[in-house]
Amino acid sequence: MIFDRPSSVELLKAVSFFLDQKIKKEVPPHLAFKLRIVENVLNIVCREIELGDTLSEEVISDLKKVMNSDIASLEDLAILIKEQKIDLEDQDLQNILVKLSKNKIAVDNPNYSTYKKLLD
Repeated sequence: MIFDRPSSVELLKAVSFFLDQKIKKEVPPHLAFKLRIVENVLNIVCREIELGDTLSEEVISDLKKVMNSDIASLEDLAILIKEQKIDLEDQDLQNILVKLSKNKIAVDNPNYSTYKKLLD
């Protein structure tokens, strides 16, 4: 990478920390709530940058096997399901959909209680 430190993730984490530790205490509750939303967005972007490629590759690799294709996407899968060319009862498909959901939650909200149960 041609960019020096701080990295994108480090910058996003610094802004999130600043909002949480320095600003949130100085604003009225209704604005503190809005700041929390901004912090959540920043944290999602950080996790997507850090984990997104790996989590996507895991699912795409499995999709290629189920779709029996060298090229696979969620859009292609949706079409095959809609056209009933893939059976929804297929255990491999169900496993991929569970993995896809877990991977999305790992980025969107890894503190979600159901996600934590799925990991156990």
